[in-house]
Amino acid sequence: MEHRPEADDRRPETAAMAPGLTALATLAVTTTGSVLHWSPAAAGLFGRADAEVHGRDLCEAVLGGEHRAVVASAVTGAATGAASVTVLPVRLGDGHTVPVEFRWEPLTDAAGGVTVGVSALPRHDEESVTDGRPADQTILGIGATLDLRQTARELADALISRLCYGAGVYVLERLLVDDQMPSYEEAESRVVVRRMALVVSDGTQGEWASAFPADEVIAYAADTTVARSMTTGRPIVFTSLDSQTLGRFKDRLAVRPRINEALSYHSFLTVPLIARGHVMGFTVLARRPGEPPFTRAEATLAHRIAEHAAVCMDNGRLYDRERRTSKTLQRSLLPVALKTPPGTRIAHRYLPAGQTSRIGGDWYDVIPLPGGKVALVVGDAMGHGTAAALVMGQLRTAVRILARLGLPPADLLRHLDEIAQELTTAQFATCVYALCDPGARTLTIARAGHVPPILATADGASVLLDLPPGLPLGVGEASYEAMEIHFPDDATLVLCTDGLVESRDRDMDTGLAELRSLLPGTLPDLEATCEAVVEHLHTGAGADDATLLLARLTPRPPG
Repeated sequence: MEHRPEADDRRPETAAMAPGLTALATLAVTTTGSVLHWSPAAAGLFGRADAEVHGRDLCEAVLGGEHRAVVASAVTGAATGAASVTVLPVRLGDGHTVPVEFRWEPLTDAAGGVTVGVSALPRHDEESVTDGRPADQTILGIGATLDLRQTARELADALISRLCYGAGVYVLERLLVDDQMPSYEEAESRVVVRRMALVVSDGTQGEWASAFPADEVIAYAADTTVARSMTTGRPIVFTSLDSQTLGRFKDRLAVRPRINEALSYHSFLTVPLIARGHVMGFTVLARRPGEPPFTRAEATLAHRIAEHAAVCMDNGRLYDRERRTSKTLQRSLLPVALKTPPGTRIAHRYLPAGQTSRIGGDWYDVIPLPGGKVALVVGDAMGHGTAAALVMGQLRTAVRILARLGLPPADLLRHLDEIAQELTTAQFATCVYALCDPGARTLTIARAGHVPPILATADGASVLLDLPPGLPLGVGEASYEAMEIHFPDDATLVLCTDGLVESRDRDMDTGLAELRSLLPGTLPDLEATCEAVVEHLHTGAGADDATLLLARLTPRPPG
């Protein structure tokens, strides 16, 4: 039978009896420090409603105009990708001034814009906890990546460094498999979780990992201590394991004499993992015989550390969901294989961004048209993520429809600009559209703010086609001009996006010059040319995706 100790000054039944377990206050600010989002928990903690602070400078709204240098440094750092933790004295809504721990993290919206996410939690009883180290030093080691498993391991490492001999981290299986955040408003007969990490503080880690491996799926009855901790949202100190868990321990520890002392453990603490008001799972802390039971202050600290880790883990979950959604959408919209129209030879490459989180908006197409003509298109919807992929898909479809109406390139771009202005996602895009007539050996090209095309001729020379640049699609009131040129036999038309030729350490002019140097006109194999260009220009570490499309006319038959 499970035994939960009676509440006293040293051993609380639940952390609800401990002071300071305030809901994590979350807010968001612009890169200049103005308040964008203000959660109900923030309103309760600081005693200011959303209407009072929205749009105001955070220092003015919360800190009485003080600590500007500290806040500015934290906001600037987060805006450039560096999370940090600061502790500042704040007068709360109850009139007391207490140290408040602020964590500053970068956030990227669906359109690729950057804001700064802030979580705030008052610090309580810290001086009475273990070794006296400030909690922010522990928290700083958690959530350095957006990898959920790595964050779980970091949480377990943080807990054993401060509070216990061993710690396990468990996440709801439904959340991992179906990406569903379960609700506990209705009773459930059991809770199914996956073990994400289990860490101990001595040299027996390998045996523990063998006995209780990561990724094992476990079902707990609804009346077990860990399940009650999740349904109540409160940490619980307990002294014995439920019968199912105890049976699992006996089976696995009996053949591992170095760690079978765990059967005599009688000091445990379970803490729910709660992010943005939703329960994600739990963590269990254990102490060996002879070690003191968990105190109220330790329960408070464990709750704070777990609460921070849960937000980091949820960030990883949301990041992974958007990445998977964007990739799936992008793959469904880009052509799997381009059919080579008669009279032409085609080669192409699409290269994803080096940062897997930054799904781009590049697209390309080769469209056979009546009369043997061929439309060649490369475009780039600005931004990253699902929004960019959606814009890319809509514009690619629109180009296909407009091209089959027989519109000249400049007229097509004008219509495409009008369509881009009407998209609900309201993002800009660049595009180059080339209409090739293999029979007449002509090429008519227009561009909308896009990288200029290159024509490499058979004698080894290459030239940037001096087209009027035009405004990006979606700007409005744009005018586009087309250029018609002769398309010689064995000449190669090169269309690309800026992700191929431009990077942090290379401007576009330099990249285009390097690209031209890789295009000998006598090279007959377009696939080999593609490989050479990609290998030289695309290192894989770029922040943007890249597209390359090469087109060449087949020689006329003799006579």
